[in-house]
Amino acid sequence: MVRFFKKFYKPFIITYILLTVAISFYPSFNFYSIKGQLVLISVASINGLMGVYVKKI
Repeated sequence: MVRFFKKFYKPFIITYILLTVAISFYPSFNFYSIKGQLVLISVASINGLMGVYVKKI
């Protein structure tokens, strides 16, 4: 379980931060709404799961 969490949180946090910075330049995206946060968290979660199941090349 700890190994899963270690492999998950690194890509999750990196994706969340970089996507937040990138999408903040898009003027019509409502960052502070529930819908906006759900979009960011879902994309970061998918990337976190990819970090768990895809091995480094």
